Amino acid sequence: MRRIASILFALTLFFSQTAWAGDDAWETIEPAIPTDSDAKVEVVEFFWYGCPHCYALDPVVEDWKKTLPEGVVFRHVPAAVNPSWLPHSYFYYAAELLGVADKLHEPLFNAMHKDKRRIYDKESLIAFAVENGVDEAKMRKAWRSFAVNTKVQRANKLAKRFRINGVPNIGVNGKYLTNGQLAGTNQKMMRVVDHLIQAELKGVDPE
Repeated sequence: MRRIASILFALTLFFSQTAWAGDDAWETIEPAIPTDSDAKVEVVEFFWYGCPHCYALDPVVEDWKKTLPEGVVFRHVPAAVNPSWLPHSYFYYAAELLGVADKLHEPLFNAMHKDKRRIYDKESLIAFAVENGVDEAKMRKAWRSFAVNTKVQRANKLAKRFRINGVPNIGVNGKYLTNGQLAGTNQKMMRVVDHLIQAELKGVDPE
C-alpha cells in the first residue's frame, strides 16, 4: 500500500505541473531561523509516529529524498509538540545515536498504523527496538544520554520557533513552512517544498 502511494505521488506530480498551488501554500518565517548544517538548503520534516497523516506522507518523503539536488540536506525532526509525544522523540534520537534510525523508522510506523500496535511509552518503544535487533542495554543507555536529551530539547525549541502546532509540517532553510493544509494535499506540499528549494538555491524570493 505504501509503495502504491509513492507511485501515485509520482504520477500526480507528473500530471499536475501546471497546477501551481500559489504563494499562499507556505508561510514565511520572520525572522529566519538559523539552520543546523553547512548545506545551501536545509529541509526539516516535523513528524510524530502516532500521526496517521505522517504515516501516509512518509513513503512519499522517502522517495522524494532520492531526488534532492546537490547542496540540499534533509532531516526528520520528531518534535514533541504534545508532551505525550516525548517518548517517540527520545526513541528516534536514541536510534539515531546507535545508527539504527533508518532500520527502525518505517517498521515503527507500520507497527503502529498497519498492525495497530500501541507503542507509545518508553518501555514499549525499547521493547520494539529489541524486537528489531537492537541491544537493550545500548538502547537504554542512549535513551538517557546527554546527547539524546540535547537533541530532544533542540527539536522542541525548533518547533516552537517555527510555531508548529501540529504535524506533519516541513520547513525549508529556516525561512518557510508548509503543510498539507496550506498546500492542499501532501503531493502539492512536496511540490511547494521543491519550489522553495529552487528559490533558495538560486538566491531569489519564491513567487
